[in-house]
Amino acid sequence: MTQITAFEGWAMLELMGHRQRVGWVQEVEMYGGKMLRIDIPLEGGDVTEFYSCASIYALRPLGEKVARDTAKRYRRPVRPVDYRALPAPKPNRYDGEDNSQVDCDVEELPL
Repeated sequence: MTQITAFEGWAMLELMGHRQRVGWVQEVEMYGGKMLRIDIPLEGGDVTEFYSCASIYALRPLGEKVARDTAKRYRRPVRPVDYRALPAPKPNRYDGEDNSQVDCDVEELPL
């Protein structure tokens, strides 16, 4: 019986939702399952993304020069922005009150 190893190299990855990524792909195991890792070459450094097998539509191997040239034409993915601090949530009418005696009309309840 022949064992097939996963492809590792430069490729165009096509994903469900009509998305395409170009970069170096390899199989990795994460969180108890197999995933595909793609390192996408961008100016200023690579971006790494991970995808489950279920989201992959197709994988087309490419040469490195073709892959790098193709990656230059794509505007995505972008480097993630820094996280912003969110404002504190506004208190609602139930905060700090005994919720067992909430007033409501029977007509407001869905049937």
